[in-house]
Amino acid sequence: MSQGKILITGVAQGLGLGMSRYFLQHGYQILGVDIDKDALTRLDKSGLSGLQLVHLDVSEETSVQALSRLIERQFGQLDGIINNAALSQPHNEPLSQLPLSHWQRVLAVNLTGPMLISKHMAPLLTPGSAIINIASTRAHQSEPDSEAYAAAKGGLIALTHAMAVSLGPAVRVNVISPGWIEVGRLQPNPQEPAPSLHDHRQHPAGRVGDAEDVAALARFLLSDEAGFITGQEYIIDGGMSKRMIYPEGPAAD
Repeated sequence: MSQGKILITGVAQGLGLGMSRYFLQHGYQILGVDIDKDALTRLDKSGLSGLQLVHLDVSEETSVQALSRLIERQFGQLDGIINNAALSQPHNEPLSQLPLSHWQRVLAVNLTGPMLISKHMAPLLTPGSAIINIASTRAHQSEPDSEAYAAAKGGLIALTHAMAVSLGPAVRVNVISPGWIEVGRLQPNPQEPAPSLHDHRQHPAGRVGDAEDVAALARFLLSDEAGFITGQEYIIDGGMSKRMIYPEGPAAD
């Protein structure tokens, strides 16, 4: 697929913003959605051409249905979807203090959202196109105080496998699970020291990842060259698969 029309959720910041810039540089047209109005306004003023923005909560089905009608009117069809929307802060309170409302919201955005987008946008996809879900290596790791996020991303991986069967062969569905990806995101709690993402001793690739690493794989999975690939998970973490990253000292086996 070359210079296609793609939908990216969570487009206005973090990984979604980095991927959007990458795809724009490669000639794609992007319909980007995000729930953060302020971030969308800043992105709109940045002057990036080929980018159309929509304010949307991906977990609200009526809003997603309205978006599908908008796409049908203005774009006609889509050549791909990247379900990237996620809460900006994945860590929860300790399980004993985890509010049910927070658990429900994390699952709504990170799991229900991709399901709704795929459900209502799949009829608009061109034959042979693809959906890419962005999960996380946290779905595979034992990390404290991340029950909701890990459960949502683990569910997204399972959802991907199921959708690959239900939507195939017309639409291919794959999932990318990034590990540490540097996107310039600030620590939500300024009193909490940021992880040492640049401790190269822990990364066989010699560096942490960036948005372009994820976007390049997504671009391949959207292309005709990936025509036989569906229902798969691809981990991008510089060789740190299923290992915890500890800022102090080497990673444990």
